[in-house]
Amino acid sequence: MASVAVVLGSIRPGRAGEQVVRWIEEQSLRLEGVTPIFIDLRDYNLPFFAEEMPPSMQAPTLPEAVRLRTNIEALDAVVFVTPEYNHSISGVLKNAIDYLPPATLKDKATALVGYSYYGGVTPRTHLREILSTFGADVRDQEIGINLGSDFVDGAFTPSEELSAQLRELLASLA
Repeated sequence: MASVAVVLGSIRPGRAGEQVVRWIEEQSLRLEGVTPIFIDLRDYNLPFFAEEMPPSMQAPTLPEAVRLRTNIEALDAVVFVTPEYNHSISGVLKNAIDYLPPATLKDKATALVGYSYYGGVTPRTHLREILSTFGADVRDQEIGINLGSDFVDGAFTPSEELSAQLRELLASLA
């Protein structure tokens, strides 16, 4: 049984990412051996990173940072769900990642799901670059969700093809 953290990189009210996370959870339940665990950055009170030492030299001791690190370390794999903010990932997601010592994601099976009107291409690219410095095992396959064609009247309506791609990606994490 593989436990998979599903980290939502948006804290905005009305965020589209919640619907995406629910879809990931639903698709996970169709696979034997995959248990999704939602990690909502809204639930972590992480101030902007301003530690004296970088996490590569000393793990942050701020209780919320320790809780985030412990929760991610306890799971087998991670799916980062990122919106596109100004052609990159959100500040809250980058800040949360900045609190993680590299060992947290070293060799951890990791997947990227991005959403925007352009399928989240740019934030997925940036996130891949960031995670590569940790030595994360980022899967080549990624999921891009288009806010125009994959949402109808504000409701996420993924195609069966997109759902099949996600199940394949999740299975690769297990």
